[in-house]
Amino acid sequence: MSLADIDRQHVLAAIAEYDELGRDEFLAKYGFGRSVRYVVVHEDKDYDSKALVGAAHDYATGQALRASEFSGGVQTVVARLTEIGFEFRDLKAVPKREAKARYGELPNVPPGTVFPSRKAAAASGVHRALIAGIVGTRALGAESIVASGGYEDDVDYGTVIIYTGHGGQDASGKQVKDQTFESPGNAALQTSMIKGAAVRVIRGPDADSPHAPDEGYRYDGLFRVEDAVRERGRRGYLVCRFRMVAVASAVDMIIAPEEALVSGEEQHPAPPTGNETPGRRSTTAQRIVRSTSVADYVKNLYDHTCQMCGVRLTVGDRGYSEGAHIQALGGLHRGPDSAANVLCLCPNCHVLFDYGALIVQDNHAIVRNGKPDGTTLHVHPSHAIGEQYLAHHREAHS
Repeated sequence: MSLADIDRQHVLAAIAEYDELGRDEFLAKYGFGRSVRYVVVHEDKDYDSKALVGAAHDYATGQALRASEFSGGVQTVVARLTEIGFEFRDLKAVPKREAKARYGELPNVPPGTVFPSRKAAAASGVHRALIAGIVGTRALGAESIVASGGYEDDVDYGTVIIYTGHGGQDASGKQVKDQTFESPGNAALQTSMIKGAAVRVIRGPDADSPHAPDEGYRYDGLFRVEDAVRERGRRGYLVCRFRMVAVASAVDMIIAPEEALVSGEEQHPAPPTGNETPGRRSTTAQRIVRSTSVADYVKNLYDHTCQMCGVRLTVGDRGYSEGAHIQALGGLHRGPDSAANVLCLCPNCHVLFDYGALIVQDNHAIVRNGKPDGTTLHVHPSHAIGEQYLAHHREAHS
């Protein structure tokens, strides 16, 4: 008997049966009582966590677990279900009315607020999960993360955090298998990157970071996810790494009303007021110096025709295309600014390629949103594309 036999699809099957039978009949069938402490929260409904695991084991192995065969606490049921992407509510800590998704800044929780424990942070709503380091969904994005050195590939530079996604650790916290962007928390951070939405960052104690609190959990404001890559970590397994940069000021942001964010139904809130005379501020930034001659060479080689979709845009009598770096220059990628690392793409394909929605296979077949679309990358005889850069792109976004 091992809880490691249970995967996400087995728990979802148990949830479907729970919904079909109803709570009392489901608990009676598998011989469990009602949860007194931790419940799984799925699609805004509560489920008895230990009973779900007992039933999920039946779906995984053909043999249900009895209540007497395992513990339902933080180190067992909560730890396993959190690892495969489920969220919990502590019945003794967070009233149900407070356990709603909240994005952006929270009223009465300014940056610098310190909480004595994860339980207190959850009760405030600043990070609602008791165990999981990421709160959020693929559909809406990430609400918050906890950065506390829980993964050996984390790096904290203060205003920039290289944050490792979740999954692939054993009970001792060692990385023992690959992570994927399909895991719910990692997918949520990807969504925040695509939307440009800010994420709350809470730092916990971390002896390796001078930016972490000595004790407790400190809310350190909003960060944007500027880059995401899947690459080999210290132990040789693929990990999802996110480059998160502090938002200078919440004044720069317009936070949508909560009701427009927490529901999957179509919403039509009133448009934000905006600012007719937006202010300006001086900033100093470092930018990568790109060679325009390299991009121009590739674009002219294809006469501004997209190598993926074949579209040629014209502005008046001029062609328009974009030079897309295969292995991005900045962030976590550090690719070269050379013709071998540049494609000629239309703006649509450029955006999709940057976010991994378009992948070029080793035979140059194009995969669009996870499915082959029957096309191949057009390559000019004079354009020697670096296959190592295409391989990096595939691995980074797979």
